[in-house]
Amino acid sequence: MARGAALACSMLAAPAWAAAGHAPHATTAHAAAPHAAHAGTHAPTASEQQIRQQIEAARTARADLLARQQQQARDLEDRRKAQQAAREQADADARKAASLSAATVDATARLQHTEQQAADLDSRIADLHTEQAALQQQLARETARLSPLLPLAERLSLYPADTLLAVPLPADRAVTGLLVVHGMMADIARQARAIHDRRARLAQLDTELARQQQQMHQVVSERESQRESVNRAAHAALEAQQRSNAAAQSATQAVADAARRASSVQDAIARIEATEEQAEKNLEQAARAAERAHDMQAATAARRKVQEMETGAGPGMTTASAGAPVAGSVLTAWGKTTESGPATGVTYAPPSRATVRAPCTGRVDFAGAFRTYGQMMIIDCGKHYRFVLAGLGEIAVAAGQQVSHGAAVGQMPPWGGGDSRPTLFVQLRHGGATVNPAPYL
Repeated sequence: MARGAALACSMLAAPAWAAAGHAPHATTAHAAAPHAAHAGTHAPTASEQQIRQQIEAARTARADLLARQQQQARDLEDRRKAQQAAREQADADARKAASLSAATVDATARLQHTEQQAADLDSRIADLHTEQAALQQQLARETARLSPLLPLAERLSLYPADTLLAVPLPADRAVTGLLVVHGMMADIARQARAIHDRRARLAQLDTELARQQQQMHQVVSERESQRESVNRAAHAALEAQQRSNAAAQSATQAVADAARRASSVQDAIARIEATEEQAEKNLEQAARAAERAHDMQAATAARRKVQEMETGAGPGMTTASAGAPVAGSVLTAWGKTTESGPATGVTYAPPSRATVRAPCTGRVDFAGAFRTYGQMMIIDCGKHYRFVLAGLGEIAVAAGQQVSHGAAVGQMPPWGGGDSRPTLFVQLRHGGATVNPAPYL
């Protein structure tokens, strides 16, 4: 078999006259012509046919191999292009999400002002109703106390002499009776004035209630319009971030998964920081491996991601406050004594479906249901500061999304005025320790 292959190679490499060992001399070629003609009519042997088949098979195999290599190279290039396009699309979607989030800041601030105005009006209307009910009760009691004296007062006003002389009395007792009646009449007059004043106040309350309710109607209409606009912009940012997450999965998902496995908020923060630290180590190893392989483009990209993670998701904490993260009143302040000890955050009592704003500029580490906290999110503000917001009804951001200070990030649950009022718990952590968030809110 080896001998046949050698022969095939010699046939491919040299012309027929070289294989026969003759030089190209005219006389020799002329003399050999009859023999060449005779050789041309000679049928190939089985060995020659086998060699030719082997040559054709080798040529075909070599062509197939080259074609497969070229196809693999094209497939690899297509995958690289698709991966690069996915990265670029993810970056574009993430930038769009951040831009849309930033665009909601002013609108969300106006919405929160309107929500606070509606809450104050609602409280004022409730106070007016309470005052109205109290006045009506007082008026009813005073009217009931005065009613038995009214017939006497009426008779005295119509027939004073006959009323006083109806029963013959000694002079001293008649004078005493007259003084008593005079005092009663003065008391009746005072009670009558009080009743008149309360009725006048009730009329004022009716007018004030009508005015406040009309204003409330206008404010609620404005609030719903603003809320719809803010929600639409917030959901557009959320959809852009979800597209970004779907286009290019990264350490963001690992961070969110680590938070879900945690048993407490403190454990969640610790897991997030550990996951990010591991991601930085992995990127550093990938950068060194790429440098050893002389793939400087991959090494530069890995180094850039490491730099981004070390820099952090945001600028850290600043005292430039955008206000409270939600409209309403503070239910529990930082450090206040509670059943479980000093409060580790601030708890707000917001209005129904109030919009929740980001308390800092940063990146969302986690967004979703968490243990008994309900809907919760963790925002990385940078420099190891993180805000925890718990108790939301709806979340309008996704893990990995960049948000601006004051941008809409969610909404409180609806509340109809019952006992189980929804609350928003806001906690600020620096590493593993809780920090008073009040100076930054």
